[in-house]
Amino acid sequence: MNGLTRFHRRYPQDVEENLRWRRECRYRALTDLHFRHALYDACMEDLLFFMGFACWSYEPRARVKERPFIPWCHQEPVFLAIDKAVDDAERTEAAVDVLVDKSRAQGGTFGYLWIDLRRWLRDPLFAAGYVTRNENLVDSATDADTLFWKLAWGIERLPFWLQPRGFEMRKHRSLSTHSLLNPVNGATMVGYAAGQDVGAGGRKTVFTCDEFGAKDFITGGKDASVMEALHDVTHCIRMVSARYADAGVFHEACENPNHGGVHLVLDWKDNPIHSRLSYRVAAGTNVAVALRMEDQEAVNAYHREHPQLRRQLENRGYKFDGVVRSPWYDMRCLRPTASPRLIASQLDRNPRGAVGKVFQTEMLERVKKEACKNPVWRGQPVFDDEVPRLLGFLPRDDGPLSLWFKPGPDNSCPLGPFVLGCDMAVGTEGAYGSNSVVSGIDLRTGEQVLEYAIRGMPLIKFGRVAVGLALWLRNAYLGWEDSGMAAPFAKEVMEVQCYGNVYYREVAAIGTKKKTKKAGWWNGKDEHKADLFEKLALGMELQRYTPRSVDLVRECGEYEWEKGKIIHAPTKNRGSTEKAHGDRCIAAGVSWLLYLESASEGNLDSGRENDQTPEYGSWLWREERERTRVRNADDPDFCILDVIHA
Repeated sequence: MNGLTRFHRRYPQDVEENLRWRRECRYRALTDLHFRHALYDACMEDLLFFMGFACWSYEPRARVKERPFIPWCHQEPVFLAIDKAVDDAERTEAAVDVLVDKSRAQGGTFGYLWIDLRRWLRDPLFAAGYVTRNENLVDSATDADTLFWKLAWGIERLPFWLQPRGFEMRKHRSLSTHSLLNPVNGATMVGYAAGQDVGAGGRKTVFTCDEFGAKDFITGGKDASVMEALHDVTHCIRMVSARYADAGVFHEACENPNHGGVHLVLDWKDNPIHSRLSYRVAAGTNVAVALRMEDQEAVNAYHREHPQLRRQLENRGYKFDGVVRSPWYDMRCLRPTASPRLIASQLDRNPRGAVGKVFQTEMLERVKKEACKNPVWRGQPVFDDEVPRLLGFLPRDDGPLSLWFKPGPDNSCPLGPFVLGCDMAVGTEGAYGSNSVVSGIDLRTGEQVLEYAIRGMPLIKFGRVAVGLALWLRNAYLGWEDSGMAAPFAKEVMEVQCYGNVYYREVAAIGTKKKTKKAGWWNGKDEHKADLFEKLALGMELQRYTPRSVDLVRECGEYEWEKGKIIHAPTKNRGSTEKAHGDRCIAAGVSWLLYLESASEGNLDSGRENDQTPEYGSWLWREERERTRVRNADDPDFCILDVIHA
């Protein structure tokens, strides 16, 4: 036997050659009965030959929409394993379940449909069941996205001598019961929606759960109900899906190596078309290395033609270094509707980055373990009543201010410079109250060094506190979320306290094409919040941003996507989705936005952490002061007072 099956590769792999070959075979089979019988026997014996000779695919996005279904090399062993599982389940009468863990656009749906179609044509009393997340995806006379439209379309394109004798589509296909009957051998294919009693009281040879990891299945526990209903209906359950979410039956089965079934993967990286010119850029370099040596010259040419590719991808929040990419993959990433979370779920089979979670759970767990730590100091800052000048600190275990450095004996802070991001709540307490937060970063290290979180503080007073902290941190660069409720805060900061080192964004001037400046980060749409969060997540992933607050990381994990909108799950669960919500996550995101604007790689300091600030007047303190004086002696903007008060 040459190849995977007896007639493997007996069909041409090239599309045009395959079409000519199919035409010649069909024409000859009209008059040569011996040849016709040989073709029929080959199709019934060999799954891959059946697909390569008799099956089609429908691609409405392409110029040529109907194409011969020719299995790709990475599909062939997967399709054979899916088919073999049915044989094994029938032979042993034991459970042989199949997981098809796939990237999008890998032909998985057409694959299992054509596997079952061959058995429907061949096996007496074969019974296949299908369940989709809603009834609109089961069957339709006109909708090509439904499973049974595809099956009917495929049957109509079979040679007449492959179709069951006496089969009539209008007679043997039922749109009301979503079924197809083979009148010769009694084989059936029946479709169900997740809301129905799936297969209740019946028996099936095989049952397929289509896109079983989709959120529609997970919501309300439909996936668990389906699995419970199918437990005694069949010995072979197929779960076929992309990794849409990091929850639900499909995700848990894929993550559990001991689930007892057959775990099959259809990944875009194995697709000969999608993975063409695949490459990887090693960390710390800007050199694209082709995964196949013979592609290196073409990969180099691709990157010369797209010199802005890295900047475009990183600006959209994608990780570039160390990731396997290809021109097809890059194109999908740069589509206007694409985002890292979408690509992670639909192409990378990464449930941690999938729809449902804004921040990858795996990344947050790593950050919590490796970066978060208890504050070095916690308590209440005390400010002058008339001007926001820091008077001192009162240590308190439940105080609103957490510091990840030790203030000097004279309440001094490290040299910095610093950036502060703010997010404000409505200033009320009670069931729907939320924190107003200031989050600070040291520009030298990208490390979170400060968090001020308080509930029930009026916006004007919170504005004075933010200015007081900024003045204490050597005139820190201050930014905040500019929403409809931020006006009192902004007025207090800029007009009453006259603090000028604040973040301005560019906005279009009314009636002109010119740009003007407006204070604060604008949070007008979910795409603005998604962009802010994805930049923050990328900073954590690349270890450029070091969050210290455990509460910050916890709150990052509470944000989810729902119907295209970012929601804070705990707030939604207590019925206050429309309430203003200020928290650590947005404040940290704004501070990271300010960091990205004002800091460069050359400013990062790999020295000791800020929580090791030397004690005032100590030998180490004097040594650092002298080192700073020497380093800045030639700087005309350097002020000796900064060193004296350090």
